Amino acid sequence: MTSVDVATTLSSVSLGYENASVTVECFDTNGNTIPLSSEARFVVRRGDTVRVTAEGFAPDTAINVAVFSDPTALGVVTVDTSGNGRQQWTLPDTLSPGDHTLVASGDLPGITDTVFGLRIIVNSPSFAARVFSSTATRIVIALGVVVGFIIPATRRRRHATA
Repeated sequence: MTSVDVATTLSSVSLGYENASVTVECFDTNGNTIPLSSEARFVVRRGDTVRVTAEGFAPDTAINVAVFSDPTALGVVTVDTSGNGRQQWTLPDTLSPGDHTLVASGDLPGITDTVFGLRIIVNSPSFAARVFSSTATRIVIALGVVVGFIIPATRRRRHATA
């Protein structure tokens, strides 16, 4: 059985095997770091950002990053000639709420198809958060406020001139 070294900080998880490692950090839509939960898992929302930093991989290769249980490819980390790479992605709106596994798979020197996995939780925002974060909803509210000021002002003018 092969063991993977796991190291955590308040806001990152590093998975290491031999001389390679994958570090994952998450950020909310405002760019603030998302801390790990008490179970050392990220609790994220659609629209948050995931950053993957890789070290010690086979030079000039690619690391595929995806979220499973609903297979969703996030993208590729391009590994440089030193075996290192970094990339970040926004979690898509198509991710369903619930438990998922963030997977990074790539080649290490002398080992092909190495897979690192990290459990994450995708939270569903509250109904109010979904409604008020919608651009269309914001436009309707803004128009309602403007119309709410125009109608009473127009009525006052009519009464004043009559």
